[in-house]
Amino acid sequence: MLSLKRLNLDVNSMTGTIPSELSMLSSLTWLDLDFNSISGTIPSELGLLLSLTWLDLSDNSITGKIPIELGLLSFLADLDLDVNSISGTIPTELGMLSLLTWLDLDNNSITGTIPSELGILSLLTDLDLDVNLIHGTIPSELGQLSSLTWLDLDNNSITGSLPTEFCLLTNTAIYYDESKISCFCVDNSYITGTPCT
Repeated sequence: MLSLKRLNLDVNSMTGTIPSELSMLSSLTWLDLDFNSISGTIPSELGLLLSLTWLDLSDNSITGKIPIELGLLSFLADLDLDVNSISGTIPTELGMLSLLTWLDLDNNSITGTIPSELGILSLLTDLDLDVNLIHGTIPSELGQLSSLTWLDLDNNSITGSLPTEFCLLTNTAIYYDESKISCFCVDNSYITGTPCT
């Protein structure tokens, strides 16, 4: 069992919490528990699964904060925690996940601002933060995400303007309708929200 590489238990009726003992599965590369009724917090011990490339805990009833230890998962390509009741801020340590292509945190109760460290994630294609309690402005560093094709900031309390760096993201669909952003990047036809002036 300790040599298990893939654990996929999605779309079941599982309850209870995520056992910290999963961290003993040191060869695990794929952990998918989405669409269950799992509660409790994300064990910080998951940060010990150093071979993990896929972590999907979405569509559950998970509470608490995102453990900073997840920033240790240097091979992680997909982190999907959407549709839970996660609170707290987005850890700056997620900026250490250099192979990350997908970060989905939508439909939670995440607060604070968008960390500028996410702008280091050069392979990131999808960043979904909609329906949270995020405030502040959009870091200009996100304009460096040259691989980005999807950015959703809908239904937050984000203010300010789209940084000029976003004008270079010509392959990115940007959604921010229910945030309080004033748009001025007129060259990007993928932007939706407040009409650009």
